Amino acid sequence: MDDITQALTEFSPDKLLIDPRTVDSGVYLVILGLFVLVFLVGLAFSLMPDRLARGNRLLRRLYGLYGAWAAWLSGAGMLVIGLRYVTVPLFSKRLWALLALITVIAVGVHAIWYRLARYPEEREDYLEEERRRRHISPARRRRR
Repeated sequence: MDDITQALTEFSPDKLLIDPRTVDSGVYLVILGLFVLVFLVGLAFSLMPDRLARGNRLLRRLYGLYGAWAAWLSGAGMLVIGLRYVTVPLFSKRLWALLALITVIAVGVHAIWYRLARYPEEREDYLEEERRRRHISPARRRRR
């Protein structure tokens, strides 16, 4: 319990604007690991949306969009954490790390919200459009 309390005090408001020269907590390694994981998943989603979506144009668009957001934001987070470990003077690296973490979480929450709120309707529209395309194919038009 003390470890969790100490980890949370690293991000307390009075310490956010202080720029320490050394890294005192292992929390940054955990956050760095999270950023690396999100970066790799986001990179895979943004570089290979066709392979992951298997022909579904709606999913291909979503994978590319959210994958790019996740990769860019977690890449920025990795940069901030990396600058913290090489002790480069930068305005409040704690604040930058916290902002990067919040934005990555916000993109994840938005993706979940989109999946639950808007995706079912767009999926139905997509399936209806695909059904129409199958019935009005160019080969069928030439027969008439």
